Amino acid sequence: MIGPHLLDTSALLAHCLEEPGFDVVEALLESHPDAVFVSAITWLEFQLRLVELIPVAGQRAEVLAIYEELLTRTLPVTREVASLAFDLRQRVPIRIPNGDALIAATAKSVNAVLVHRDPHLGAIPTRLVKQLVLPARSATQ
Repeated sequence: MIGPHLLDTSALLAHCLEEPGFDVVEALLESHPDAVFVSAITWLEFQLRLVELIPVAGQRAEVLAIYEELLTRTLPVTREVASLAFDLRQRVPIRIPNGDALIAATAKSVNAVLVHRDPHLGAIPTRLVKQLVLPARSATQ
């Protein structure tokens, strides 16, 4: 698992909620924390999801503080990333939401492995974006 990895929101949530794939994300964070990144879009999506999961602002702030300490490298969405996202959307046969395309393009821009459990992202051929697909959540989660 050596090399840069970019966590999608789905991977971050799997870790936060200790769902399937938690152990994979944990191993990445422990083995080479300086090479695990997130996109700026992932921070937005993660915070929005935490509002749904943790209604108490103070508790939510504590969780965010933990992840801000764990994930010190946030990659920006630049014009180059936007162009890569456009290209990915054009080359994939299904519609990929803009946020997902931008996250995948962010991984591609730094030659990182995209870590996720998102079916939209799984539709992107691995020749275009390297991927590590986490197990899906069970139906009861």
